[in-house]
Amino acid sequence: MRKETLSQDQLHALSVKAMEHIDDLLQCLGIGDLKQIGNKYVGPCPIHGGDKYNALNLYLSGDTYAGNWKCRTNQCHKHFISSIIGFVRGVLSRNQYGWTGPGEKMASFQEAIDFVIACLKQDINALTINTPELEKNQFVRQIENLNKPRKLNRDMTRDQFRASIQIPAQYFIERGYTSEILNTYDVGLCTDPRDIAMYNRVVVPIYDDEYEYTIGKTARSIFEKCSTCKTWHNPKYDCPRPEEAYKHSKWRHQYGFKKEDNLYNFWRARHNISTSRVAILTESPGNVWRLEEAGITNSVALFGAEFTKGQKQLLDRSGCLTIIIAMDNDDAGNRCVEEIQKMCKDSYTIHKFSSAPRNDLGEYTVSEIRNSVLFFLNETCIREWQKL
Repeated sequence: MRKETLSQDQLHALSVKAMEHIDDLLQCLGIGDLKQIGNKYVGPCPIHGGDKYNALNLYLSGDTYAGNWKCRTNQCHKHFISSIIGFVRGVLSRNQYGWTGPGEKMASFQEAIDFVIACLKQDINALTINTPELEKNQFVRQIENLNKPRKLNRDMTRDQFRASIQIPAQYFIERGYTSEILNTYDVGLCTDPRDIAMYNRVVVPIYDDEYEYTIGKTARSIFEKCSTCKTWHNPKYDCPRPEEAYKHSKWRHQYGFKKEDNLYNFWRARHNISTSRVAILTESPGNVWRLEEAGITNSVALFGAEFTKGQKQLLDRSGCLTIIIAMDNDDAGNRCVEEIQKMCKDSYTIHKFSSAPRNDLGEYTVSEIRNSVLFFLNETCIREWQKL
């Protein structure tokens, strides 16, 4: 066991070196089932031992340390820190101590460091990093990514999609949304049992930047949460088996859709964001619809309480200078606010709008939105949005 403590510069340098030799490191860890898709490795999570093909996302670059990663089914990154060293620690915890969850024995951070050093045959005392050169290269990559056309999996035309579902969705009309806004956003019920993933769900399409083709769908179950199994299944049938519970989640995304690289309503709002230089960030499509009903047309949604690098890159493309954060009034929303502030503090002027005492903007009436959000925009001296 090593006794000396690494400095932050040494730890950063070791993380960069690990990502330069990521294939060797994965081999040392006994991981051979990850596939590279764009700027990340994707595969089953080796930490909690799941078999979902895309649970683990290991990115080839990171914000603080190279090698940011996330487990999207078991949230393993929240237990081991989402750096490459944290990833190694998680895998060692599973392999050496049989870790399966909180409270069980974990490999130490030092064990993970020692493993990386041994695998890469690296003399840590001789390891240095050219910080100015690294920052320069990162900046160049960011500019190149902004100028590249987005690679999108276009599915069906807007007309084709509208013909495939029943618009407007009665489910959301009963929750206070107008049929006009649901028609505007093509929100309808899927009644085709052949579409297993979308059947008996209210389907919300996500369009490409030109507003011509769908690039994904997200869908809300029309059933309420079961008090027994805590899923949203048809109450006429028995509760689903645990391994099939994901099929009955409250919201379900189309297979292959990458929510982390998209913002809901970007196709409609991007021109208004570019004109006003202001973007409003919300959690869900319903928040966007309510703001639009009130005449506010520069909002986008994150598909939940998580803000990603891919979503920030979309904002960077938009010409936005100021962001209004309007997350739900709960613990997850508050954590998301902190994450957005952390990621965007050097890029944007940031203002936070609190939806309290309501849980989210979707629970407000249109008049309340006009009296609260519009008043807030004026009070924070954001005048450019009035150009919309």
